[in-house]
Amino acid sequence: MMRFLRACAGSTITLGFVGVVSLAFTVLLLMAHVQQVATVRETALPLLAALPSLERRLSLLKEQVEVAELDAALKTGSQLERIRVSVLPAETDVSRALAALEVLRSGLEEQGVMGMLSPIEVGKEHVREDGMAATPLTVQLSVRSAGVQRVLAFIRLAGLLTVGDALTSAEKNALIRATEEENPAGIVALEQFFSTDLFRYAQEPRPFEEMLKRSLQSEGFLSAFQTATDASLLREAKEFYRGPIGQAMERSRLWPMEFLTIDRMELSPGSLGDWYRLTLSLSLLRRTT
Repeated sequence: MMRFLRACAGSTITLGFVGVVSLAFTVLLLMAHVQQVATVRETALPLLAALPSLERRLSLLKEQVEVAELDAALKTGSQLERIRVSVLPAETDVSRALAALEVLRSGLEEQGVMGMLSPIEVGKEHVREDGMAATPLTVQLSVRSAGVQRVLAFIRLAGLLTVGDALTSAEKNALIRATEEENPAGIVALEQFFSTDLFRYAQEPRPFEEMLKRSLQSEGFLSAFQTATDASLLREAKEFYRGPIGQAMERSRLWPMEFLTIDRMELSPGSLGDWYRLTLSLSLLRRTT
């Protein structure tokens, strides 16, 4: 047996065979290494090339999440939520509410759309089911058809503090969506516009609007913005507060107004064709906690 092994070891053919086998294994290992390198190149290099795009998408998603969170925070669904973000003091000031209604009467009388204002009946304060304390006010006045809309708009404005308070949820959502489509980062400028003092904006709206338009300039946003400012309470606020009524309120320090809501309204024909008798049951509200 030993002689057979020595013979094999000494054989040139055997040594050559071993070398060929070793070389074959080496080639297989090299091919496996090359294949692994190729696989790494095929997967790693595209990932590296895609990194900037992925980072941009991540940043955009984060901004969209922030927009969605702010959108949810800006929604004021119920009347109670709307009241809590407006002027709702712990104590009511009936005399200030009556003074504001007198300023309204005087201003609309000068415009020829309002006549007599009967003495205002003040009821006893009571706590409502929603936890708000309400003082009933009953107002009867003589107005033209145009005066009816003006009176109702004035009462709807009573108690609103900011631009955002004067916009409905649908109007704010339309502006938020248009901002998100153009540039989600523009939500900061939009939120600042929403928080603008309503009286200051109504007296001189252009600086506040131009500041917002410098940040958001797309056709979609400008269209939504024009609709919101022309068809909302903002238009009524500008008509009231830029004119004699706003000047009288500023002189008498009646801004911000007390919070008034309309509980009931009755409209009946007056003695002349375009005149009506308008009876309003109002509530002057305050918080109890």
